[in-house]
Amino acid sequence: MQVEYTAEQLKIQPQLAAANINPDSFLATDYLNHFNEIVMLMEMIPDMPELLEEAIEWSPKSYSQHFEESGFQAKDLAVQAYVLAPGIFREPFEKICNEMQTIIQNTLKGLTAVNVIERGMSMAAQELIRARIENLQKLLMTLNQLIHGKIDEVQTVTVSTASQEDVQSQEDIDKLFD
Repeated sequence: MQVEYTAEQLKIQPQLAAANINPDSFLATDYLNHFNEIVMLMEMIPDMPELLEEAIEWSPKSYSQHFEESGFQAKDLAVQAYVLAPGIFREPFEKICNEMQTIIQNTLKGLTAVNVIERGMSMAAQELIRARIENLQKLLMTLNQLIHGKIDEVQTVTVSTASQEDVQSQEDIDKLFD
């Protein structure tokens, strides 16, 4: 798929590759660290429920907020490029990020509500967490493809807001621990 760039986009495009920002999508992989850290922590919760205390400190950050607070050398350029990012990349990117944030927050909220730190986790609860992590990892791979300008592969992925099977109700979580 051929992307048509505006004059403003073409003006900064040569600076992007040198700054580790994809010159096609105008996105940087550094933002994935925001999600990679929490996903890795969530992977350990089934075996070490006490890590939930650390995990619940995570909060969503917008792309711009992540870079403004990071040590990324070209953070101003990353924020500027994001504003200019072609919609064909930015729109699905934002939808997937929102979906991931919802899955993460609802899962952590549910684990906190049933107090897994003191009660432990049943096998069903462990399987539920692992299924959520697997879904998050797939979404991370899709984000990575978008960042690298591979829109053709991403178009085959259906992006929706978090589905019912991915976001458990409090009642569902309670059943896992009773």
